[in-house]
Amino acid sequence: MFRMEGYRILSRKVGLAAMAVSLLTVWYFALGNTIWGEGLIEEGRIYYGAGAIARDREIAAEFAGPLTEDTVRAIWEKYGPPVNCAQRNTSMEGLEAAAKTGGNDNYCNRFVAERFGRQVQGEDGRATYVLAEGWTESAYLSGEHIFGYTGARDYWDRFLFAYVLAHISIIVLLSPMFSEDYACRTADIILPTAKGRLALWARRMGVACTLASVCFLLPCGSVFLEHVACYGAESLGASSWIAGLPVFFGRGHVPMGEALAALCLGGWVSSLMVAALTCAVSACCRHSFSSLVRSLLLYIGPFAFLRLVLDGLPRGFVNILLHYFCYSFPFSYPGMFLEAPDKDRLFMTIIALSVTLAGAALGACRYCSHQVR
Repeated sequence: MFRMEGYRILSRKVGLAAMAVSLLTVWYFALGNTIWGEGLIEEGRIYYGAGAIARDREIAAEFAGPLTEDTVRAIWEKYGPPVNCAQRNTSMEGLEAAAKTGGNDNYCNRFVAERFGRQVQGEDGRATYVLAEGWTESAYLSGEHIFGYTGARDYWDRFLFAYVLAHISIIVLLSPMFSEDYACRTADIILPTAKGRLALWARRMGVACTLASVCFLLPCGSVFLEHVACYGAESLGASSWIAGLPVFFGRGHVPMGEALAALCLGGWVSSLMVAALTCAVSACCRHSFSSLVRSLLLYIGPFAFLRLVLDGLPRGFVNILLHYFCYSFPFSYPGMFLEAPDKDRLFMTIIALSVTLAGAALGACRYCSHQVR
């Protein structure tokens, strides 16, 4: 029966089309932000695409290790301010225009300019960078943070894009799970059988969780593999703050690989939550289309309520509690799990698991108590 339920879901062309479109879209935009979006200038010489990545890795390898004042000074003294950073343009035309001024523009001196510099107007009227006053007092120069090449430092944006598309695919695939039985009147035949109630629900939930895991792993795993293939496995050893991941301030020094493991764990839990809530909505709807619409509203609703209503109200105890509740829903949970301190992580995880179990229980109760008429 497990195999039959899986075949029944995957036989729907709309669901398969949603999975294929999301995966292809993720691949296209992920490559657009990595290989196709990289450019490097070295004393007027231009590197583009894969060549720029390879040269950036070579340059960054010289300075890899604990990030200290000496590291920052060494980069600045050797390469100076980046010539294509203030209004960064990685098209060939933009690179050629920036290269005419000579100078350098690579991962290392862009990093120093963005994190420790300030923008000023140069003698030729162009925007350039100088080291900001007090840059040596930065908390990130304690030696705890590991510097290394992490690429464009937009992994979080690519993950979020893949993650949302994965959840939409899950909703499209699973929204007819139980509502289709009502619409086709097969529930009247299945439910009275000896193993037609709770056993059927349990098997379908197993299939739903399996498909949700696959839908999550395909696009989000592709983003991870693409990152490693382009930027190298050594990038996972750099500190999360250097990689641009939105980790909690006190954990900015943890390796990028560790932060990504936490991000993926939170994303997988959220995918299971989407599956459980979508199945619960499906069990309460008579038609697949209404199940789809309500599931999408339930997915985006807490985040919209958070931004449109709660953020505009005074921060009291009830408002903060509602913030935590909305953060624990699938759309926001992985990012907030990464950003939050340990006690808040635990609290949000308890809420997320409670919502998942409550949704599963509600759907089971609704479907199994359906009366044959």
